[in-house]
Amino acid sequence: MSSENKSVLIVTKAGGGEANALAETIACWLEERNVPSVIVQHPEPPARVDVVRYRKGCDLVVVLGGDGTYISTAGQVLDWGVPVLGVNHGRVGFLAEAPREDWETAMEQYLAGQLDISRRIAFSYEIQHGNNIVAKGIAVNDLVISRGAVARIISFDVGWQGQWIRNLRADGLIVSTPNGSTAYNVSAGGPLVHPEVGVFCLTPVCPFLNGMRPMVLPVTDPLTIDISETSGDVYLTEDGRVPYPLSSGYRIIVNRSKKDLLLARIKKDTFFAKLRSKGFISE
Repeated sequence: MSSENKSVLIVTKAGGGEANALAETIACWLEERNVPSVIVQHPEPPARVDVVRYRKGCDLVVVLGGDGTYISTAGQVLDWGVPVLGVNHGRVGFLAEAPREDWETAMEQYLAGQLDISRRIAFSYEIQHGNNIVAKGIAVNDLVISRGAVARIISFDVGWQGQWIRNLRADGLIVSTPNGSTAYNVSAGGPLVHPEVGVFCLTPVCPFLNGMRPMVLPVTDPLTIDISETSGDVYLTEDGRVPYPLSSGYRIIVNRSKKDLLLARIKKDTFFAKLRSKGFISE
């Protein structure tokens, strides 16, 4: 495939270091092949990376960092409809899965049109209070409703397809994408879900009297969560970012986002092999 009209956005993790040096190496390698690129350093969390000006003409986003940098960047470029390739400079590398020593292989596959693309759903959500939409956003990994510093139980109503689970009482509720099922979701006792299916993963955090088991629901219909009662602070957190304060009477509506995350990788690992390599399966 010709490199004509291609351009690459390279995002490095906050703090730079080796990731910045590798970004310069990749940019020089691309320039030698007449492929323009731009390097942007991700700011320290919870700030978001500002890349909107680089959307035009971009057909690949390369993230040099860990899964946190990958998730944050992916959420910002999701509606671009371009592949996002993670070169791991973190600890886990579940999403930023290309080893740093394989960056040249990845770039060669990109120019040849041979990167493997895995489609992963994301969530769009809005927070309502009364008749007003007070906040909205995109979640690549998960949405978490949780209590504040005071250990007070939250009461939820959860609705889907006109059916309701009323008065669910728990310390919190995780609504995870399949992509994020290996994060907080599984730590809280939720299911491991293949990342390419289209479902909501609902996992209550410390439910009172086992009011609800973890559930998996199709994303064909929106999920509605009402905060029905609370005697303490409640927050909604998107992909581990700054929490949004909630209280009784707030409603969260979650849908499948219009665009999927196009996760680029240099080889297609089996789901079980990935779980084994990251310690989720031991034999």
